[in-house]
Amino acid sequence: MKVEEVVDMWEQDSAIDDNHLDTSSITTPKLHAKYLKLLIDSKIRKAKCTADYNQLRQLKFRYYRGEMTRDELKELGWEQWQYNKPLKAEMDEFLKGDADLIKLDARIEYMETMIYTLESILTQIKARDWQIRNAISYKQFLAGS
Repeated sequence: MKVEEVVDMWEQDSAIDDNHLDTSSITTPKLHAKYLKLLIDSKIRKAKCTADYNQLRQLKFRYYRGEMTRDELKELGWEQWQYNKPLKAEMDEFLKGDADLIKLDARIEYMETMIYTLESILTQIKARDWQIRNAISYKQFLAGS
C-alpha cells in the first residue's frame, strides 16, 4: 500500500458526523485496529528491508574487495570487480554510490515515511474520543444545558 492511499483512506475515515456523534464514537476502536494493523505490517516490512539492505551491503563489501568466488558471482548475476580494491576509508563511498544499495535505502526511507504517517494517524485516533466528547459538550452548551 502506498502512503498516498493511506492518507486518502484517513481523509475519509477521519470525518466525524456532527449529527451522529454516537456512531462516530463507536467506530473509533475499529479505526484503531485498522491503522494499527497497517502500522505493524509496515514495521515488519521495514525490518525486512533493513535486513536485506545489511545483507546486500555485506555482499557488496566483499564484491568490491574482490573476495567473492566465481560461483557466488554467477549466482548473484554479477561480473567480477575489475578495478583496484578500495581502501577501507574509501569503501563507505563505494557502498553509498552503489545502485542496488541506493534502491534498498530508498525503500527503507519510504517505509519510515509510511510508519510516521500511520503513527500520526493513530495519535489522532487516540484523541478522537476527546474530540467527540468536546463536540457533545459544545452541543449541550448551545442547547442551554
